[in-house]
Amino acid sequence: MYKALIVDDEPKVRSGLTKLIPTLDAEWTVVGQAKNGNEALELVRREMPDLVITDIRMPNMNGLDLLNVLREYPVQVVILSGYGYFEYAKTAIRFGAFDYLLKPLKPDEVRDLLGRLKKEIRKPEAGAAAITADFHYVKLWKDWLLGIEDSADHLDRLRGQLPEGVSGYHIIAIDIEDFDELVTEDQWGDRQLVVFAVRNIVYEILHAREDVGSRFLFANASQIYFLLHGGPCPRDVYELMIYEVRRWVRISISVGISGRTGEFAELPRAFTEAREALLNRWIYGSGLVHEHGELARTSEGNAGNAPGYPSDLDEALVLALREGDEERVREVLRRFVGTVLEQNVVYPVFHGYCLQLLSSVVRYVHEQKITALVFQDELKPYEWFQVNFSADEFIRFVDELTAAAIEKAEWKKQQKHNRTLETAVSFIHRNYMHDISLNDVACKAGMSSSYFSSFFKQEMGMSFIEYLTQFRMDKAKNLMMDPDLKLYNISEMVGYQDVKYFSRLFKKTEGVTPGEYRQFFYRKDEDDEK
Repeated sequence: MYKALIVDDEPKVRSGLTKLIPTLDAEWTVVGQAKNGNEALELVRREMPDLVITDIRMPNMNGLDLLNVLREYPVQVVILSGYGYFEYAKTAIRFGAFDYLLKPLKPDEVRDLLGRLKKEIRKPEAGAAAITADFHYVKLWKDWLLGIEDSADHLDRLRGQLPEGVSGYHIIAIDIEDFDELVTEDQWGDRQLVVFAVRNIVYEILHAREDVGSRFLFANASQIYFLLHGGPCPRDVYELMIYEVRRWVRISISVGISGRTGEFAELPRAFTEAREALLNRWIYGSGLVHEHGELARTSEGNAGNAPGYPSDLDEALVLALREGDEERVREVLRRFVGTVLEQNVVYPVFHGYCLQLLSSVVRYVHEQKITALVFQDELKPYEWFQVNFSADEFIRFVDELTAAAIEKAEWKKQQKHNRTLETAVSFIHRNYMHDISLNDVACKAGMSSSYFSSFFKQEMGMSFIEYLTQFRMDKAKNLMMDPDLKLYNISEMVGYQDVKYFSRLFKKTEGVTPGEYRQFFYRKDEDDEK
């Protein structure tokens, strides 16, 4: 008898298949039902079925997670899915599962599937065991290569999974581009599904080669890792991976390749090299093959022309910031990034140079004491120290950051000018009746006399003396409305001890003498009374 396990979160589907399978083929029996992957795994361990029919989307552990775990068991897996969700991904799924069934189920298709499965199960298990072995040690590979604590003892156990006499190792890292966007699309909608599709296409390409051995290591978020041993793969094999993944499932991937190591114990270093090579996609483009060391060799060939960090452009950008020249800042920024890219640096160097420039901009913002004004919700430069970014993304962010810095610095400068002007004007208004000078007011404003003179005229549209004189004359005109005040009294009250000098200034500014102004004022009052 052949044993089957049904896994689906819909009770009707589970009970329907449980009744249907024995009626279609008497050699099959259903040994259990599970509503999610966790329950199914427990049943698999207890019953050891020949077949697991699992829905692709379930709570807790879904069908794809379950399929990954079941790689360590001698069990065939059939994916069960609704047609609308599965149609786009079925080409990739066939690389991992034995086959698929589409809802609503058709008895003839189920009967045919059961017959084909019996033939497959009767085949010698050596080939299947060799393939499933790759997935049995995923956790150990991941812990060891990532340097998880207490993982050093995995080395000997993992070495034993490779053929004897193997020499020469490479690790390849594959990154799925636009991963977050893919998992939100209707045709995918599941992280495991995307990784599963890409992983199995690459797996098939590598296992088809006779000149190099390979095995799947593990997947981590959007990245998938494989180990190659024996001879190196030609570059066109990696380019074929990119092409086939795009052709079959319309996904773009980038490939990072480590340098060669002859020692198994050195694989963690090779793993780091593969990841570093993959980082170069941020500056040299996605959907490409990036080899560790290829840019370093290019840089060595041009060592005489490599200027290193362009500190002169760093200084020029900060100077343009201080001058408030936004157009100049934008131009220098692009020259800075272009200069770095012309050196064919590896991504960590590019990343470090960009962060060094960003630090200079941040330092300027702090020096200007406009940090709270500039670093709003959308502008958080410190977050850039924790993420990877492309040259275009960096330019766009620094453009926005420097524009905000210039705007806020100018605003703060204007506010400071306004406060300084208010201080000066307030001092004049409180002390106009005394013998005050330009130097007195400049000291109060915290400026030199010459600078204050220019500043005051620029802001007020007249010189300090012109403003003081006009203010005193306006006060004098108000005082002249009191008939009991003598002219010499008024002169002293507005800051002039010499009444004759006061009279000359009054006529110069108002066009009439103080006496004529008073006579006109009183006559006007008399006319109004008539």
